[in-house]
Amino acid sequence: MSSEMSTSTPPVPEKPRNPVFEAMGIPRIRLPGPKMSVFLLTVAGIAGLIYYDKRERRANRQKWKDRVSHFAEQPLPVTALTRKVTVYLSPPPGDHMEVTMEHFTQYVKPILTAAAIDWELVKEQRQGDIRYEVAEAIRRQRRGDDDRTPEQKALSSVITRDTDGGAICIGRGAYKEYLHGVHEGWLGPLEPPASLEPVATTPQPPSTEPAADVKDSFVESADIVINEANASSAAAESGVVTAQTPPGANESEKPVSEEEQKIKDEEQKKKDETAKKSPKAYISTEDYATAPTPAEFSKIDHLEPIMYIPHPHILGFRHTPIRTYRYFTKRNLADKVGAVTAAVVLNNFRQFIPRIDVEAGKHEEDEWPVKWKQTGIEKGSEWMQDVVVDERVVDKLRVYELPNNLDDGGFVKNDDGFVADK
Repeated sequence: MSSEMSTSTPPVPEKPRNPVFEAMGIPRIRLPGPKMSVFLLTVAGIAGLIYYDKRERRANRQKWKDRVSHFAEQPLPVTALTRKVTVYLSPPPGDHMEVTMEHFTQYVKPILTAAAIDWELVKEQRQGDIRYEVAEAIRRQRRGDDDRTPEQKALSSVITRDTDGGAICIGRGAYKEYLHGVHEGWLGPLEPPASLEPVATTPQPPSTEPAADVKDSFVESADIVINEANASSAAAESGVVTAQTPPGANESEKPVSEEEQKIKDEEQKKKDETAKKSPKAYISTEDYATAPTPAEFSKIDHLEPIMYIPHPHILGFRHTPIRTYRYFTKRNLADKVGAVTAAVVLNNFRQFIPRIDVEAGKHEEDEWPVKWKQTGIEKGSEWMQDVVVDERVVDKLRVYELPNNLDDGGFVKNDDGFVADK
């Protein structure tokens, strides 16, 4: 008994509390253990990285907004409209349009809004639609089509708009389609070739003999009518009047809620979009060099400038380190996209250089899903084809770029805008 009492460790006496804290009712303050400390430090570190990146991203975006905001301060006549650019968007491979729309909203739209630049969004889900839209607009211009009403024509003669225009392509896929669409519109035919026109089918005369299933349905319907007539006559003789309801009428007359009808309409719309095929090109890329130069092409001095907006997007679990790094360094993307968008606003451009501009954004193709690229090669995807340009079109193409005095970061504002202070 005495040995057991001697080996037991005496209880550690509790340290006396501060009488002031005890009188105020403040409980004893205890430091967290090692595991909890590691957890709290990890959470604090991640939160700090997110906060720092968000703050710097906002600062980079504001930097480019300040450098173009003087355009919004310039007065316009009452009958004048601001400059308008066209923004082409398409979803990245393996993802949805919402990703590209978020990219535009976060990095491109604030710069255009700060400069009071108007824009038109061309959003296409399928490959080939942007190319077709660009080519069709050029074909309408060549044909001289004008769908405006007399009132709109009269209004356009009074209201003037800056005709500098401009095209912004977000992502490598939209950029490739735009370049091919410009070539198709100017070098291709005005009407679809015979190989693309639908084949007319001769309507077959209706058969005079009803099919077997039609005969059976007629016999079945006659039996139902006879049975209902017998039941009604029997009920009338007994003094009871009954209303016969055809089979399936209750289901068809069941009211459908607005939410259910909206869901059905959306499903039907998706089915229609899936069934609709992307229009094929009026001219192949191999025929650019041999295509004749249209007479309308020689009448124009240049085409509207274009700008490729980088849209890095990578999927897959094995790319988690890259995705994590990009998530914490969005400030770099905001600065880069803000710079190229500011070049569009400043309306500074240069001549299209094939060896440089054809390869713009090519690194994005390395990040596209491997299975998607394999399927695209098998099906002849337009995004997996090489960009082919013609010298005649290249001579009139221009590309936006920042002025040299805006690259070093030193700026002061004067009456003419921003100029270098060095």
